[in-house]
Amino acid sequence: MELSDIDIVLAVARSGKISQAAKELNYAQSNVTTRIKKLEQEYQIQLFNRFPKGVVLTSKGEQFIEYATRIHNLLHDLKQDMTDPGEPSGTLKIGIVETAASSRFMEILNEYQFTYPKVSISLVNATSPKVLRKKIQDYEIDGAFISGACVKEGLKVEYEMQDTVHIISKKTDAPPESLCQVSWVVFPEGCPYREMTEEFLQEEGLSARNIIEVSTMENLLSCVESGIAFTIMPCSVIHKKPNDFSVFDLADRFTHTTTTFVRGEDRYVSSALDQFMRLLNQKCITF
Repeated sequence: MELSDIDIVLAVARSGKISQAAKELNYAQSNVTTRIKKLEQEYQIQLFNRFPKGVVLTSKGEQFIEYATRIHNLLHDLKQDMTDPGEPSGTLKIGIVETAASSRFMEILNEYQFTYPKVSISLVNATSPKVLRKKIQDYEIDGAFISGACVKEGLKVEYEMQDTVHIISKKTDAPPESLCQVSWVVFPEGCPYREMTEEFLQEEGLSARNIIEVSTMENLLSCVESGIAFTIMPCSVIHKKPNDFSVFDLADRFTHTTTTFVRGEDRYVSSALDQFMRLLNQKCITF
């Protein structure tokens, strides 16, 4: 087996089509087919079940992928380690949930960029912690800020921030007389604050007049500020314009939330990521 065979099998498994994997790797389709058959002969197994519309991993193929992924990731870390100049440079890819992106976190990015101008920062926004966890596992990002309960398997928590969650509405002098038939604006499925909203409505026996789903914090706050809907979010999301909104307390079981910065466990930590985490802990940014 050649190391390039690892990339071939991973690409085919990822796309489910030999033709698509060949295009992705810039190989001839016949070359990809031949290399897979050679591997199957070498290990005397069948990696894929072939169908007219594509291929599907066999049970042995799934086991092979587990090893192939580990080898691929180790090679990635080896290259990063050997080429790291010892001072922050290159690209730092950080995943961030919308609630954190709208907060004072931007202050630390500004200081980091000023201190380490050779580092190019790439922010990957998402509303679902699950999406960000997968991007870490797939080596697409170096680390991520994840809100809500965090599945820590395969992840290392480098920083943790506490925040409080409240009902947020447009500016009003008095709390609403009733939350019955109020519209609520939420992020797509997978967002912990959407889950919290749905749990709150269910436990309180409330029915939403309408659930408005948005994908950006800007749109969510616009809906709230205009009076179209209420939302359940950390107060930090309105820190730029706190006087434009009203905030109401929830029951204690809904109030507290955590945002953590996590990276892949057993992953190589570049100089750029190491200094970012040091600055994050030094500044103790509160969301």
